Parts: sequence; C-alpha cells; structure tokens
Amino acid sequence: MKRKIIKQGHNTLTITLPAEWTKRFNLESGKEIDLDERDNGLFISTEKNGKHKATEFDITGLDLPTIWKYFMAVYREGYDEIRVKFSPDMVLENPYKFFNQHKLDIQYKKTPEKKRMSEVLQSFVSRFIGLEIVEHGKDYVLIKEMGESTSKEFDSSLRRVFLLIQQMFEEVLEAIEKGDTKILAHTHDVDINLDKFHDYCIRILNRVGNKEPRKVSLLFATLYLLELVGDEFKNISHHMLYDFDSSVDFKYIKEVAESISEQFNLYYDMFYKFDKEKLIRMSELDKKRYFSVSDMYKKAKNGEIKEIFHHLRVIAKDINALIELRVEMEF
Repeated sequence: MKRKIIKQGHNTLTITLPAEWTKRFNLESGKEIDLDERDNGLFISTEKNGKHKATEFDITGLDLPTIWKYFMAVYREGYDEIRVKFSPDMVLENPYKFFNQHKLDIQYKKTPEKKRMSEVLQSFVSRFIGLEIVEHGKDYVLIKEMGESTSKEFDSSLRRVFLLIQQMFEEVLEAIEKGDTKILAHTHDVDINLDKFHDYCIRILNRVGNKEPRKVSLLFATLYLLELVGDEFKNISHHMLYDFDSSVDFKYIKEVAESISEQFNLYYDMFYKFDKEKLIRMSELDKKRYFSVSDMYKKAKNGEIKEIFHHLRVIAKDINALIELRVEMEF
C-alpha cells in the first residue's frame, strides 16, 4: 500500500497508519511502535512482533526424544536466539531417527555410534528452517534465526506443504498402478520436508500472526491436519515397502485412492479461491466412497489391502475436516 508524506512544522515529516492495522493491534494515540531501519526501507512493528525473543535451556541428562521436544517448542514459539547448555562430556546417538518415527532409516545401525554434542545439535538445528549455530563453546551453543519471518514466507511455505502432499498422492497412485513399491522409498524424506515447512508456518503464525487475526486458530488447525495427512502417507509407504509381501496387488484400491486424490486437489484449489461447485463435487466424491465401504471390505482379498484402505479412509476423514475449516474461513 502507498501513503503520502505529510509535512508538519519545519523539519517533521509524517505518514498515516492503516486503520485496520491499528485496530488489529489495539494501537491508539500515545502508544509506541518499533521502527527498524533495513537497507533502503523502514520496518514498522508492534511490540509483539518487533521484540527480540531469547531463551536458554540445559539438556544435560536428557535423552533425544526429550531434547527434540524442547527444540520443537522454542522453534514453534518463535524464539530468535536460543542458548543450549550441556555437560562437556555428554555424547548421544544420531538424532535423525526422531525426525521420522518409523524404521525407514536404513542407515541407522542397531548399535548406534555416539556423537559429540556439537554434531548432535547441528543435526537438530539443520532440521529447522532459518536457524543456524553462530557460536559454540565446550558446554554450550548459541543458535540464532538468520533472516526475518514474514507473512509472505508463510504463504509460500504453506503452498509448499500442499505441493508435497500432492507429490505423495501421485507417487502412491503410481506405485499402485505399476505394482512397484520402490517408488515410495523416499516418502519419509518427503514427509520430513513437509514437517519442516509445517513447523516454519507455525513459527511465523506465532511471531507475526495473520492479516486476518480471526483466521489464526483456523490456520493452526489446518496445518495440524495437513501434517496428519503426511503421516498417513508415511504409514502407507512403510507398510507397502516393509510389512507386506511384494506380490500383493493393490490395484483393487486404485479407484478409491484416485477419488481421494481428486478430492484433495479440489480442496487445494478451493483453499486459495473459494468455489461452491468444487465444494459440491467434493461432497459427491465423499458420498460415493461412503456407501461403498462395506462392499470394499467384503471384496478385499487380504488384510494388506484392508490396511491400506484404512489409511486412505483416515486421509479422507482429515480432508473433510480441512474442508470444514476452509468453509468456516468464509464467514
């Protein structure tokens, strides 16, 4: 948006602030805002968004799952400076397996090699978009955000989440069509990437909010469900790769998978441009599948097909919840 510069007195220049923005942050005459000079521009922020957030925690004696929870919490909450303390003689195993909760890390050994904390913490930090270790000592590391979290980055990261889920759909359909489960060998990597962008979106919402504050809670719920969809694809790939006999023919559930994929693609389009016709089409797809569930289970030749069908039904359920949230955003 553009604003005209207004001259007041001999040496003072002023501009007006957008009324909607001031109402959103409850700004009025006499309150302070932050001005941050950056290159050839000025960044205007409220205290909530402009305040430097720093924290510190000690991981001495903690195991990897607990350390992971600490990192997730401070990252999502939007801290831009994190000091992590630890015992100088502390060693831990490779934390990679905690980035995906299945046995898909083939390189992970039964007797894992212990690593120094500098290596372990670098692995943790590499998992989060925008964070870097900028200083380290014998019993601490200092982590900082390198860059600024903005609403524009939220939009691009959220779209990336959608595209990664579409990729998962396409690869599952291809694996079913060709009878080649090896296509799904890197699904866990796709899911890790999805989780990174998911967490980054959560971080931005906590730091910056949204131009429509009432939608923030709806966006949190949307991101949560999108992550669950990714996890279901991880379950499907794990079963088809490691748990089931390679001779199982999954083409029987191809039609169901294609129907759910079409529903997600329609939802993705409608998320950015609301369309009643697409909403009706998604309802028709859901209704058709609902009334064919009993026949599907009766005709299923083995438990493997029923298991994959179950995961697809969970995905369909999550998509319906996502659709409800999107409709709510219209009001």
